[in-house]
Amino acid sequence: MLLSQRNPSLSWEPVPVDQSGQSVAWAWYRPAAIPTGMMFLIPASLFADVNVVAGLSLRRMVALAGLDPGQILCWTVNGMNFDAVGGTSPMLDQILPFPANGTNLDVSIWMAAIPQTGWPVGYASTATYSQQFAGYPGYGLATMTVAAAISNEDQLLLEAIESNWKDIIALDVRVASLRKEIGSVSARLGSLNRDLSSHERLACSTKDIGEWADCRRGLRDAMLIMSRSVKEIDLGTTSGAGRRHQFEEIHENHVVQRKPFPGIQQAVNEFETYRKILQSVIGAAQASLSRGGRDAEMKASSFLQRVHAKAMSKRKEGKFLFSKSLPPPPE
Repeated sequence: MLLSQRNPSLSWEPVPVDQSGQSVAWAWYRPAAIPTGMMFLIPASLFADVNVVAGLSLRRMVALAGLDPGQILCWTVNGMNFDAVGGTSPMLDQILPFPANGTNLDVSIWMAAIPQTGWPVGYASTATYSQQFAGYPGYGLATMTVAAAISNEDQLLLEAIESNWKDIIALDVRVASLRKEIGSVSARLGSLNRDLSSHERLACSTKDIGEWADCRRGLRDAMLIMSRSVKEIDLGTTSGAGRRHQFEEIHENHVVQRKPFPGIQQAVNEFETYRKILQSVIGAAQASLSRGGRDAEMKASSFLQRVHAKAMSKRKEGKFLFSKSLPPPPE
């Protein structure tokens, strides 16, 4: 079955991965983030069963989901992108990587709308027009077809756009993943950026108070950097507010239909530039997470854990001194 023949999922749908039907993965067909693809959620428990794990290859999973594995264009797992190479990639038949730390494994897949075939040497585009044939009354309007072949140069240019577009689709997934991660980290930083409680403040020295002020300053700076990354992702060149829709229209109206168009050479350059912009956006987002978000979060969390330990120690010490000051119980 072609993916286009399936309605988009409304929720996760079970996909049995063994003959008993007791071991199940979950699929979401044509999600909003990947209208031309699907997503798998594979529970970590499936990787603990040696009989099941042997069949957890991407090609087999897509087949079990009722779709044609030959339609796979590319996929993303653990933040890494892979090209199906027209269905010849050996990675399609390898077991999917074991999830880290016992978490579920997420796999995003992009698929072709029609079976993938090689590019034709020449493409015949038909132009239909009507002509009145003189001397043939009764026949009326005759339809004639004129065929025009794509030049080798246009063929190569269309292939270059297609190649860049596949990379763009894969990079889009990475951008979406980073956007989600930035949102999660920003929320955690916001919860850490708080005043110390009364017990924590009593346990702090003057030096500790100054250190916490530095931590909060680092948290605010990190949140500002990440908010800029979010703004670039949501409203920048790579967003719907930028030229993303224009590139998609060029791909659907010309590349998929193998139709050359005026300015095709310039379009190749623009697709390549857009791909590089996406890579820059990803690099900036990763930097804001690693150098800003994670460092600030680790520093603040470490400080609060240390202060919490001090506060607990003082509480225990206070209870001990209080118990020693009490009179002995009557005999």
